[in-house]
Amino acid sequence: MIKRKIVVVDIETTGFDIYNDEIIEFAALSIEEGKEAETFSALISPRRQVPERILRLTGISQEELRQAGSLQTYRDKILNLFQNAIIVGHNVEFDLGFLEHALNIHFENTLWDTLEITRILYPNMNKYKLGDLTKSLGLTPLVKAHRALSDAQAAWELLQACWEKGLTLDLGFYQRALAIAGNSRVTGFLRELEKTTRRKFPERLIPTDLVLYNQDLGLFEEQKDEEPFSEDIGWIEKCFSQGGILENKLKSYESRLGQLQMAKAVGESLISSTHIVIEAGTGTGKSYAYLIPSLWWSKTTGKKVVVATHTIPLQEQIFKKDLPILAQVLPFSFRGVLLKGKSNYICLKRWLSTLSITTELDPGERLVLLSIMVWLRETTTGDWQEVSQIPNLGKIWGSLNCEEESCIPGKCSQANRCYMLQARKRAEEADLIIVNHSLLFSDIRTDRNILPEYHELVVDEAHHLHQSALEQLGNEISLEQISRVLNLLSRSMAGSFYGNVKARAQLWERILSVALWERFRGYLEKLPEACDELYQQAEELFATFEQILGKELSYRLTVHCHKERWWQTVAVQIENLLGRLKVITDLLKAMINLLDSQDDEDSAALAHEISGRIRNLEEMRECFVLAQQVDQLTRVSWLEQSNRILLKTSPVDVSSILKEKLFAPLDCAILTSATISISNSFQHFLREIGLNESTTSLLVDSPFDYDHQMQLMVVKDLVDVDQDELFDIEKVALFISEVSERMQGRTLVLFTSHRFLREIHLPLSRYLEGSGIELLAQGIDGGRQAILEAFLDNPKSVLLGASSFWEGIDIPGDKLSCVILIKLPFGPPNRPLIAARSEYLEAQGRNPFYEFLLPEAVLRFKQGFGRLIRSKSDRGLVILCDGRVIHKRYGRYFLSSLPVRTHIRTSRSQILDKIDSWFDEEYQKELL
Repeated sequence: MIKRKIVVVDIETTGFDIYNDEIIEFAALSIEEGKEAETFSALISPRRQVPERILRLTGISQEELRQAGSLQTYRDKILNLFQNAIIVGHNVEFDLGFLEHALNIHFENTLWDTLEITRILYPNMNKYKLGDLTKSLGLTPLVKAHRALSDAQAAWELLQACWEKGLTLDLGFYQRALAIAGNSRVTGFLRELEKTTRRKFPERLIPTDLVLYNQDLGLFEEQKDEEPFSEDIGWIEKCFSQGGILENKLKSYESRLGQLQMAKAVGESLISSTHIVIEAGTGTGKSYAYLIPSLWWSKTTGKKVVVATHTIPLQEQIFKKDLPILAQVLPFSFRGVLLKGKSNYICLKRWLSTLSITTELDPGERLVLLSIMVWLRETTTGDWQEVSQIPNLGKIWGSLNCEEESCIPGKCSQANRCYMLQARKRAEEADLIIVNHSLLFSDIRTDRNILPEYHELVVDEAHHLHQSALEQLGNEISLEQISRVLNLLSRSMAGSFYGNVKARAQLWERILSVALWERFRGYLEKLPEACDELYQQAEELFATFEQILGKELSYRLTVHCHKERWWQTVAVQIENLLGRLKVITDLLKAMINLLDSQDDEDSAALAHEISGRIRNLEEMRECFVLAQQVDQLTRVSWLEQSNRILLKTSPVDVSSILKEKLFAPLDCAILTSATISISNSFQHFLREIGLNESTTSLLVDSPFDYDHQMQLMVVKDLVDVDQDELFDIEKVALFISEVSERMQGRTLVLFTSHRFLREIHLPLSRYLEGSGIELLAQGIDGGRQAILEAFLDNPKSVLLGASSFWEGIDIPGDKLSCVILIKLPFGPPNRPLIAARSEYLEAQGRNPFYEFLLPEAVLRFKQGFGRLIRSKSDRGLVILCDGRVIHKRYGRYFLSSLPVRTHIRTSRSQILDKIDSWFDEEYQKELL
């Protein structure tokens, strides 16, 4: 390690606010000349009450803090420690900020942040919290998490791990990295690493070319020797039966009747070339139930099978967990690949172009480049999900990925090592291709020009298929998208069409002849001004959109808008925008016409790029044109705002498109999910996605014993149907608090709107004050992932979640013992797509409530209900606060769609008594 004085610090505080919170513990390690670290730590007495959550998190007691000294007591000690030292810490600015404010001093020391350094040298970590990094890197586990001395020791060990990793890098990395880092905090650390590397490894080469992971494995790993296996479908049944391959080769595997039923049905559908829809309850093991028959089918017929999932986690699970296990278990070898859209892969040509303009990037973006430089030396896929946790990556990824119209793979200088081309080549050779719903529909939109030819498809998480189709087959545009398209077209810097052509002016003058080049350049020079005019018009239009939206999150454009005073303004603005758009496309087409007279490769490549730019502009034009067709029942257009304003337009009914474009070309489609039936019927799902209602279907029950593992309770007296809002906020908050206290936390509360969640939060926090139960609310106490992790860390908590918590979270065991569903999850009737869909059905003489709103709510309800029982050992309660399920005629559809035969319906007070008795019963079972 380096021979300078290093002090590693960490503090514990009462909160995150430098001006209002206080330090309660300080610790430091002092290391000089590489000698063994000297340690110092002290508890600090705060002037304010320490929150219960902080005491629980740190394990420090109020009594210990009362007996501790003030920070000023240790002022001289700290100043002496820091003298002439490099100060190191994990997110060190946080620690130094508190210390400087508390001591009223400013430290001039050099700072090394292990959080920043680790993100650069270990760019593919899933999490960068100190405890997570120590586990991932195999360092000494934290002795006491959230204690200053333990955290300081971990940060020191982490810095040493980064140092050792840094010494393995080539000197070419440091030459380029130091230029990119500039005067940032990491520069000193990198410079020390470079000096040590030069000294210790004087023979190490300094590569000047692009350095990538040295991989020479061919497309696939060597295939294993195959054992004989039957090509008869009976092999599938034997595989899943007792004493079969899975039970013999997987220690923890248990033969399950439902899984066997599903696997057999999948195999039969593949053989008979028929479509099938399967609902497989939680715990069925549906991934194996479709993967094994699919792989068997591919090996026996030589045909590819495509598996499409909705979420990235399931994609990753299949590719990184399920397939490697099956590769060891199954008697035959197979080739499975994960294929994603172009925007997921880094483009090496664009990467090199970006490295030439680093001075135009802000400091945060430059740190991202350093992370990518390390990542490229390690990745075999070039898939940005591997480094998705790096801050600011999203800001520049759009200029680094393969989603670029100028890309001509056959002509690219980096084609032989292009990650996207390698992935597509693997897909051509594969037996099983794993994609997501988005890529599936992108393939449809491009007339099947993305995926290799296939005729067998498995759609997992199929309950998302209809919504994915609406999103992917619709159009949307934002001012930011327009800006990006225009910048890539007309900026003067490298990487844009205009900049690249100008930079090669001498080449084009030679290729096109002086006269032809002058005409071409004449059109080219008009581009920047034409693009500026278009952007100014777009700014004006989106400013009008902002006024129309006001404080609303969405605004639907309908025929009634013709009566609004702003409609004519918008119409004129769009007309002007389309006119300016045409000016640009005409300029580009004129350039293509000049290039068409040439027969050289460079001209053909440039013409191809220009054609791509025109396609981008035509897609933009199409969105504005379609959005104005507000008199069509089959289409809906609306404005939407979150962190930006979007103009969106979508077909209302995609069933016919799916029938023709997705299912008709297939021999077999297998669609599966845990939630696609309603009262044991698949009618709604089949109708929405365009399949005949006579399509084969299978309902596979979950292996869980819901009637013994959980109790469903319906509160009869919380809803007031005479109120527009249905609920009294104070009553609901009180009820949640009473349930949570009886459950000692361990409670997830699901809301149908963020607004109602926020309204409940304040009174609920008041009721829970002093109970020792931590309240975690989505959007108030953190985002989805942050509060989910906090809930897992502290089971004595209650988590309030909105829409994203109704599915996709898995909390097995006793950390979650109660799920409270506040309201039946009907979609907001005024949401543009829902309102338009309802009107469309009404126009056909159909009942939108029973054919659309109710079925969608039932499916959502099943998803929320399914959060509780995730394994055979899970136990608990689901409480529904919405009494309409028993007062309204439609309530039976909700209850009959659940995997429980009985439920309790009673008043709030009696439900609280039932919880107490349930606890007593559970206690007795534990004693037995």
